[in-house]
Amino acid sequence: MKTFEILGFSLLLLSACALQDKPATERDAGPDVAADPDGTVTPDASTNGPALPPMTWSTHEARTPIRLHATWQHDPATSITLQWQTVDTDIDTYVPRVWFGLDTELTASGEDQWLPLGEGHVVEGTGESYSTIFEKGQVFVTWTVELTGLAPQTAYAYRVGSWESLDGTTGRPTGADLSPLYHFHTGITKGERKPFRFMLSGDSRGGYAGISKNIERLRDLKADFWFFNGDMNEMGTSDDWESWFSSMSPLLVGTVLMPVQGNHEIVADQYYEQFALPVEPGLDAKLAEHAWTFDFGNIHFIGLNTINELEMLAQTDWLEQDLAAASTDPDVDWIIAMFHHPAYSACTNHGSTARVLKMWVPLFEKYGVDLGFSGHDHDYERTHPIRGDQIVDDGKGVVYVVAGGFYSDGYSNGTDWWTATSEHGDKGNYVVVDADGKTLRLKTWSGDGTEVLDEFTLTKP
Repeated sequence: MKTFEILGFSLLLLSACALQDKPATERDAGPDVAADPDGTVTPDASTNGPALPPMTWSTHEARTPIRLHATWQHDPATSITLQWQTVDTDIDTYVPRVWFGLDTELTASGEDQWLPLGEGHVVEGTGESYSTIFEKGQVFVTWTVELTGLAPQTAYAYRVGSWESLDGTTGRPTGADLSPLYHFHTGITKGERKPFRFMLSGDSRGGYAGISKNIERLRDLKADFWFFNGDMNEMGTSDDWESWFSSMSPLLVGTVLMPVQGNHEIVADQYYEQFALPVEPGLDAKLAEHAWTFDFGNIHFIGLNTINELEMLAQTDWLEQDLAAASTDPDVDWIIAMFHHPAYSACTNHGSTARVLKMWVPLFEKYGVDLGFSGHDHDYERTHPIRGDQIVDDGKGVVYVVAGGFYSDGYSNGTDWWTATSEHGDKGNYVVVDADGKTLRLKTWSGDGTEVLDEFTLTKP
């Protein structure tokens, strides 16, 4: 996260701000908590004290948390990073905090009002401010709090925001501006060969209505985390980001999403201001967060920036070192890379990317990358396993998947010698991957979830 003066347009409130338009009982009680006729929610007085008026949780509209989302900067099994924005950008008076606890610690009644307090239940973070060249005098801010020392494979509940003070006896905050109660689940420890699910999508490019229509169903697929292979929006302006975060919100508040930059994140600095990603040792500091890695169970994941040849060249030495280490790591069975521009694509809109073929495909093959996910072309295409620019069936080829139709305008698909299957982009697509030890099962669905576009399995001895 860095502070830049960047291009962009106005930062508007997300639909999260629409919470202010809901009745207090609906906004603060949540779907699982019964509200009293006067609008309060009554927790167990024997353990929590008197009920708090719902409006206690939102006293300053300009401090209402918006654009809330989660990423990883460090170990997915023991940490999570939560980020949000506020219209109020005063980093001297606003203290970003996450108030969290184990799901099992929630009280039986009034859970949307109360979380346990005490040592280890409140973590403070930082704010990074930035301005835009087209909005003189306006300042935006991203608040970031990283929780560490968490228990692996454990469910937590949390709120983000700030407050003026906290009563040490009752645990009541005063002057509080907090999000609703949300939940997250920590990941699997590196090397453990337990089943988990992740999902991949990319190139929403203005398809916000389609996302909003389907996002609850997608969230209910209960992926452990999501990838997004770039081009979240059309131009990367603040208005674009507002629409993207608004449509994705039901997923983002409870599921980690790890993105890479696409060519339509044109205001690149604004993109990097909003997503806290791993900072890799050995990678040029100018490219911090442009490329990242993490280990989840027995899979090593890599995110890369393919925007231009110069930036790719600056990542290449680091990439080779990382791949070499992962290929000999006994805890790693699979290596999966994600980048925006496809290596192999038969779509006529963009097609294969020469710089990726030249600079990185040889490294993927040398060090045993299993899957390469990308987008850029708004269709779906999967290759046969490839090595040395030809199809192989010895279990040592790389399979490339183009999944670039996340409710954006579709492109016509095509086929070439490498194509195993392809589908027109008008159908939309997203990929569900179920990992279980030495087996990966991939299923690609149409955007509306009614049609299986592709299904295949990869196994290792």
